Amino acid sequence: MLPRIEISEVVRRAFQAIDAHNRSCPTQPVTRTTHTPDGEPVVQVVHRRVGLIPEAISTTYHALVTEYVRSYNRTASIMPAGAYTQESPPSLRTNNVRLAPYCRCTDRTVRNHLKRLRELGFIRTKFHGTRQDFEVWISPKFLFGPEPEAPARPLEAAPHGLFEGQNPKDFPLKSTHREIIEKGETTKADMFVGHGENSQGQRGRAETPALPLEAPVVSGRREDQAGGGAAPRRAAMAPQRAAQGPMPQSPKGLPQKHLKMLVEFWIYAWRVIYPGREFSAQQQEKALAAIMTGVYNNFTDPLTDAEWLNVQVYQLGKLDKAGRYYENHPDAYRPDPYAVHKAGKGYFDRENHRGFIGIEAWVKKDKIELKKRRDDYAHQKRCDRLLVTARRDFLKLRTGQPPRKEVAGKTEIGLYLYYDAIFAGLGTQYKDRFNRMYQDRYSTGFKPPSFQAAKRARRAAGEVSPATIVYVEDYMQGDGEGYYSS
Repeated sequence: MLPRIEISEVVRRAFQAIDAHNRSCPTQPVTRTTHTPDGEPVVQVVHRRVGLIPEAISTTYHALVTEYVRSYNRTASIMPAGAYTQESPPSLRTNNVRLAPYCRCTDRTVRNHLKRLRELGFIRTKFHGTRQDFEVWISPKFLFGPEPEAPARPLEAAPHGLFEGQNPKDFPLKSTHREIIEKGETTKADMFVGHGENSQGQRGRAETPALPLEAPVVSGRREDQAGGGAAPRRAAMAPQRAAQGPMPQSPKGLPQKHLKMLVEFWIYAWRVIYPGREFSAQQQEKALAAIMTGVYNNFTDPLTDAEWLNVQVYQLGKLDKAGRYYENHPDAYRPDPYAVHKAGKGYFDRENHRGFIGIEAWVKKDKIELKKRRDDYAHQKRCDRLLVTARRDFLKLRTGQPPRKEVAGKTEIGLYLYYDAIFAGLGTQYKDRFNRMYQDRYSTGFKPPSFQAAKRARRAAGEVSPATIVYVEDYMQGDGEGYYSS
């Protein structure tokens, strides 16, 4: 299990590294020329350090570390054991626009600051161009120190993130399911978490944070872990165990791999759909039974291990959709996971088409919409290539070059009618585009526009101006506004 990280400790280590870097930066003489009141020049030599980390970058790093540590503590408190390690900790997904208000600068400046932090080895990033977001990891030497220490207290109530104004849910919806299943070895002790009422009768997290499926409770530990004096403590805990009730029992005769899938699905559904609720042991058993019947069809399908893995990834992906729906509709009604008053009305019951089974239609609709968008894009690219081909055929006809065999022997009018018939079958939009292209390029002999020519040819024609080089002094740190020299 990953240890809890304190923000103050990470910031202290990071600022110590920044101070050590600034102290080790070499000095460089800089010549200054000033004038006396009489107008005589005075030359001064000032020694300045080169390569300093400015205060603006330190501020950006402080905000990034604060958000990362809070996201790390939330993720580490709810993910199964073995999902992440100290060598491969969870990431924070964000972007420059989201960080800019908290760094007191523009998103472009944040991008430059992150580039400098990557060069210094303080962070590591992985960009995702589709959503213009990126994943970021803080250097482990700042997170855990030179030697990782044991956690000071269990990861229970992690604080909310700094930038989660529009994302109230405290579980990251990311595609980590397949990685957990393939390399995570979850034990029975990691499958359930004890919930109910504590010794003061308060609802919320119980005093025993993690328990196995069937082991008795001894002062919040398993019986096989209790040392000397276990019998008196067991006797003292007997009334509390009676008040809490027995722990949830695993379905009898279920293979270990199917039990692991079932429990993982329930824990994930609990965190995504019912993040603020508590379930007793009996309620968890009913939820497991409803999920095994309604979601997995009692594991009666003859599938291989790889096929069961695909089923698990698919079902957890449907939970992601449900979680995003309730995240965007916080006032929506969330049914119980099992039928309470009327059979078949539980959220995971197969008879309830407005529950979890109804997400199947949502997934199919998304697939149809995605295929439609891909087909539209492919059609657009095909028509764009066809317009370029038409222009080139007209250019070859004007310049006397050998034509393609598909249009060999055609005059300019015949070539126009040939392409007019083709674009008429592609839709009115592309037929109009072809007519506009023909009218625009007719007067220029169907030559390509200047911006489509090679950069080397445009530079030779004087259409590309040479690059302007701006020299900036080494001591001019920060955003650089007003410091450029000629």
